[in-house]
Amino acid sequence: MKLLEQILCELGADDMKAFTVVPGFGGYFRNVKSINEYSPEKIVLVLRKTVLTLEGEKLELGKYFEQDVFIKGEIKGIKID
Repeated sequence: MKLLEQILCELGADDMKAFTVVPGFGGYFRNVKSINEYSPEKIVLVLRKTVLTLEGEKLELGKYFEQDVFIKGEIKGIKID
């Protein structure tokens, strides 16, 4: 985990805003402030200084707890603004 933190730091990222996507299953997103849009094809997550737009199929919220979100479904793309 230290290597991931070092890579993110050198790239200018905040490791508290990290996310993990498992193809064909879904993804886990940390430090989510709010959910701006939600449909089976698109979910927009708002972080502190970043907005993540997820696109895919059969997307659904699995769990949202203490700023962590688990999303089920086929995530086909993520746009970071």
